[in-house]
Parts: sequence; C-alpha cells; structure tokens
Amino acid sequence: MEYPHGVIDAAVPTMHTLAIGRPRPGTMRMTSLLSAGSYQRDWDEDAIAEQLRFPGVDERDFRVRRFDAAHGIVDIEYTPSHESTMMSRWLDSVEVGTRTRIAPIGAGFGPRFGDGRRVHMFVDEPSIPAARAVLRSWPAGTLGTLWVDTPRPEDVADLPDVDGVSVMSFHTELGFDPLVTAARRMRLDSSVTVWGTGESGRMDEIRAACLAAGLADDHVRVFGYYSRR
Repeated sequence: MEYPHGVIDAAVPTMHTLAIGRPRPGTMRMTSLLSAGSYQRDWDEDAIAEQLRFPGVDERDFRVRRFDAAHGIVDIEYTPSHESTMMSRWLDSVEVGTRTRIAPIGAGFGPRFGDGRRVHMFVDEPSIPAARAVLRSWPAGTLGTLWVDTPRPEDVADLPDVDGVSVMSFHTELGFDPLVTAARRMRLDSSVTVWGTGESGRMDEIRAACLAAGLADDHVRVFGYYSRR
C-alpha cells in the first residue's frame, strides 16, 4: 500500500480512512491512517483498541486486526449490533478519504472531569448510548448539564438518574439547532468543561463556539463522527 504524506495535521488527532471492504455480511473492514499524537510507537493491537474505544460502544462491536505502529496504519473490523446506532450511523457515512476526529493519547473520549468544573454535554439521538455510558461512571460530587436532541422522550427517560446532573431535552422541530444555540448562549469560562458527540456539522459549530469563548482545547472534548447526506 502507498501511504499518503503530509495530509494529516498532527495537532488534531484524526483517523484518515484509506480503504473500506466488506469481508462478509454484517462486517465492515476499514484501513485507516492515524495522525501523530493518537498512538505510541510501542503499542500493539490491544493498546490501540483501548485508545479507540468510545463510550457506549460495546467492545464486541469492533476488533483491531492489525496495527502497524511504524506507519500509524490500523485495520479494524466493525460488526455493529442492531443496538449500536452510533457505530452504524458512522459506518453509513464514512468513505475513503473521511477524517474522523479521535482523542489524544491519555485524554480518552469522555468528559474532562475535575477542577470543580461543571460539565456541559451535548448529544443527538444516535449518540444517547454514549451519554448513558458517561452517566453510569459519573464521579460523585460533579455537577453537569446534559443537552439532548431526540424526537423520542422515552430515550431521555431511560437515562440514569445522577445526582447533580440536570437534563435539558428537545423533542420537536424548532426551526433552529437547539444544541448549537444552547452552546452559543451559555456561559463558557473557566468554571465549565464541555463534552459532546453527534453529527459532524453541529459538533464543529459547538466546538467553534467553545474555542471562541476562550476554553482550552482539552476542555472542549467534542466529537463529530457521522455526516448527514
């Protein structure tokens, strides 16, 4: 395989899709190039699998088949279950050339807890399993607000009830993006940290609002993993 050069900004950890195959029904195999800063040269398949694991995605839904640490090339097989709406939505939208933002080494895909900061979280309907996973491991004494955009009120009712975390949900078409609007109107300063996951366009806008307000990059853990077509 001929590896691309100079196409990935090392300052922004990404997974650049190079090839896609379907070895059998229900399985997608993807070859990707990881940017510097998202892996270490001494990592093996188990280590990179742990680095790429996302909240709410069952570890049985993907398997790292090969990892070439010298070049940052990883082969992964995805076998999402019917319940894995996040992974299915991403796989439906990804194509050769797609760049998916991933977490830097040691940061993980969850919120940055600590420092007494309130955690603001933004998710859309396919991303609710990620929010559920985050809430299930919520640190005691941490305050937070979860903003959810879903047409299904029962999705919100099924979320864990966590002390100190309030939920703001939107179930009807409003004529504007409620998640982006909330991010732009809220107080974004050193008292808060932000986490979000969902459709790439709206997550990019939320991320831009946070950075424009002066939040440090490590307090803006916002991941867009699929695109509307």
